[in-house]
Amino acid sequence: SLGCTNGPGLSVPEGAPIVLISVDTLRSDRLPVYGYGGVETPAIDRFREDSILFERAYTHVPLTLPAHTSLFSGLLPPTHGVRDNLGYTIDTSTAPLLQQKLKAAGYATGAGVSAFALRRATGIATGFDFFDDANGFARSEERPGGETLQAVRPWLRSVADRPFFLFFHTFEPHTPYEPPPEFA
Repeated sequence: SLGCTNGPGLSVPEGAPIVLISVDTLRSDRLPVYGYGGVETPAIDRFREDSILFERAYTHVPLTLPAHTSLFSGLLPPTHGVRDNLGYTIDTSTAPLLQQKLKAAGYATGAGVSAFALRRATGIATGFDFFDDANGFARSEERPGGETLQAVRPWLRSVADRPFFLFFHTFEPHTPYEPPPEFA
């Protein structure tokens, strides 16, 4: 949440759109924007040109749901109570989430997630005006990021002229890695 305020050294115009992209298990030290030279990521590089790069962003827990609960609440797992991907739900009465705060500040809030661990039933959808989780992933544990993007595009177009917060989650690098056919 601190990253979305005008903290030390950070100046963000009032009402600026906020887009949070979470790429499950993608390590920053394997991206050119963080100095790695072993791959090319032209889309990420272009996005970086018009974005704020956080140079020291770390997860407190290497599991999808607890990590995202910490990201959105600013609290550690012992405080927010979510310690695993299964069997836990977020109690937003004790751990208010970033999207709730942004919604209260007048932002349209939307999300598209690509993994079962972040389905609506976990409570992660609380505070989002729009939340697409592929119907709770009844048929599979994850979906390709391209499908998630198609799901959020209509919502994004509908709020493009006002302050908005978009949370976009993709799962492709996660084990087992199954690249798209053109990259296999």
